Amino acid sequence: MPRRHIFIGDIHGCIDELSELLSRIGVSSGDTLIALGDLTRKGPAPDRCVQLWAERGYLSVLGNNDAKMLSRARSWRRRVFARPSDRKILRRHDLLETIRRWPLHLDFAAIGIGAVHGGVLPNGEHFSAELVPREAALELRHIRRDADRWRMVPRGEEKPGDPFWSEIWNGDRLIVYGHTPREKPKIDRRAIGLDTGCVYGGKLTAAVFDEAGNWELVDVRARRRYSR
Repeated sequence: MPRRHIFIGDIHGCIDELSELLSRIGVSSGDTLIALGDLTRKGPAPDRCVQLWAERGYLSVLGNNDAKMLSRARSWRRRVFARPSDRKILRRHDLLETIRRWPLHLDFAAIGIGAVHGGVLPNGEHFSAELVPREAALELRHIRRDADRWRMVPRGEEKPGDPFWSEIWNGDRLIVYGHTPREKPKIDRRAIGLDTGCVYGGKLTAAVFDEAGNWELVDVRARRRYSR
């Protein structure tokens, strides 16, 4: 079977939906799987999702909820008051180490695709770390023009006319990302948003790219709403 790159939106511990999605896609040993961050928190079994990623050598970028999990692990008090599903990871040093190794972004230059959880500041044509500072990688949604550059607008401070970053991005990589849940994938000229809110009762969605650059969307519906 030809090698494929499979990008999956925010999983949030939804292990049953993840298993169903991987089965529907028919994942093989030649495929490269990439999670777009937020494997953890809110859902029922984040520990099983992270363990699956570690055991199979799958790739992931760091999501804002994964970063929150690491921050919580550094605080004894925050560990104690964490929700039960979070404590399943907080008790596992091996899983925390797996999450710590996830980068802020991944570049698949051979197929012209970049992966990030939040987004990319459209201040240049070339996908690079300069365009994906930590805050943008984890949290980016809306942007605002500031002189000759775009800057991130903090959540809750958006104004009419502040565009979503993916509507402006026109760089040298097609960017696949998560973070912003929607009823269906957001497909722009040079970006695809794959967070379709599985943990909130929506769907878990993947974009499957073949070696020729053709791609398709595959999704499964959530079995129930796990978080509000």
